[in-house]
Amino acid sequence: MSLQNSKLSYLFSQPHQPFFGWGVVNAIVMMTLFLLTYKGVLVPVISPNAFHAYSLIFIVFTAFFQGFLLTTFPRFSQMPPLDQKIYTTNFTLLFAGTLLFGIGAFTTPWLLYAGMVLLLGNQLFSFYAFYQIYKHSPAQDKYDQFWILTAFGSGIGANLLFIGALLGDAALLEEAAKKIAVYLYLIFVAFSVGQRMIPFFSHVMIEKNRQMLKIVFALFAAAIVTDLALGSYGFVFMFAAAIVIGKELLRWKLPWRKAEPILWILHLAIFWLPLGLLLGALSDLAALLLKQNWIFVSIHFVVLGFVTTVLVGFGTRVTLGHSGNMMQTDEKTKILFYLTQIVLYMRLIYSFTGTPFLFDITVALWLLLFGGWAVKYFPALLFGKRVS
Repeated sequence: MSLQNSKLSYLFSQPHQPFFGWGVVNAIVMMTLFLLTYKGVLVPVISPNAFHAYSLIFIVFTAFFQGFLLTTFPRFSQMPPLDQKIYTTNFTLLFAGTLLFGIGAFTTPWLLYAGMVLLLGNQLFSFYAFYQIYKHSPAQDKYDQFWILTAFGSGIGANLLFIGALLGDAALLEEAAKKIAVYLYLIFVAFSVGQRMIPFFSHVMIEKNRQMLKIVFALFAAAIVTDLALGSYGFVFMFAAAIVIGKELLRWKLPWRKAEPILWILHLAIFWLPLGLLLGALSDLAALLLKQNWIFVSIHFVVLGFVTTVLVGFGTRVTLGHSGNMMQTDEKTKILFYLTQIVLYMRLIYSFTGTPFLFDITVALWLLLFGGWAVKYFPALLFGKRVS
């Protein structure tokens, strides 16, 4: 076997490796393209905001979600690992869809729509694989798996709405697609996994609250419907969701004061969910009363504070654990963990001030975060080397 074939064989030896790698690459590429559209250097065939939202949700974050769950969902369900053909086929759909979407976004809508259809196929393929695992699992308790499937199904619905919105130039439909994708897909997948894994990693033995996910999903759905129907009044339900989740996290009594960095980054992420929802609800209320537009601040509270932070934490943990490295973090990794919060704070300042150069700084910090993670962890993730 040639060296190139050997490296390719290792890359696809575990599901998380190609998906995490592709997620990091596109976190850099898609954000760079968005920066260039923001500066007027490139002109996309769809609005810059639509390009930004779609590329992050259905390419970057979806790649991370699939990489993590194609590895761990069978374990959750007491099933054997997925056959390599399944996740390589799924990755091929993601890879091809990303290329067509990226090229089409700056050339012709038909390539862009073809890419979106392939990305939808990628989601459907994942959902089918997860459903088959769920259906045939011998596990007595499938509560978490059910809600992960529900969140993935919401993501498929959001993608369909997004495609329909762009084809029909329907602003309200696009807004619905974004809100469903953020709250019922991104946040809910991350929260469904986090509420299972973070107490486990923290050695906290608690009785599962079997009503929480159901209540939070209903509150998110109510907030989305209210916002779309009445305009900006969904903050009432987001505030309620923050209280429900916050009370649950306090019940866990996570040992965050004594936690190692590989664990405290997950504690920080999970606490950002109720805090981000609360601050987002308050900012939406203030914006309504003061008649201000704070540039999607409520969404960035949770997407950067919770989703991005938890993905960096889980991504680092899985990469270390599945490459034979010690579950330890050095000073460089701690800096990357701190950087997740600096990116968030700079984006929030930009939202409240609208100062253009702060946007540039925020994007630069995002690129530094994922570029730094790639330099640090790609040797272990892609080639199984020791982390230096």
